[in-house]
Amino acid sequence: MSAIVLLLAGLSLGGLYFGGLWITLRRLPRWRRPFLSMGLSWFIRLEILLGGGAWLWQNSLAPPLPTLLLISCGVWLSRTLLITSLLANVERSLTVRS
Repeated sequence: MSAIVLLLAGLSLGGLYFGGLWITLRRLPRWRRPFLSMGLSWFIRLEILLGGGAWLWQNSLAPPLPTLLLISCGVWLSRTLLITSLLANVERSLTVRS
């Protein structure tokens, strides 16, 4: 697999992981058992992230270290983009209220 494909795959895995975290945190006040829900959400998100990363690592034609670094960079980039987007939304909502 090429470097761009691995980076995009890492970006997708990170988007699923951190997007799932965001959805879980937004729904948390409505759940009767928030601790159980957080634990289950974490387990499912971690399984998707590690399972997808392991599959990419095994099926990649690139050497293992560059593959791991590209997937990790994609996950980190996904996290950074989500944080930036959410902070921009919060700032916008604060300026509208003022």
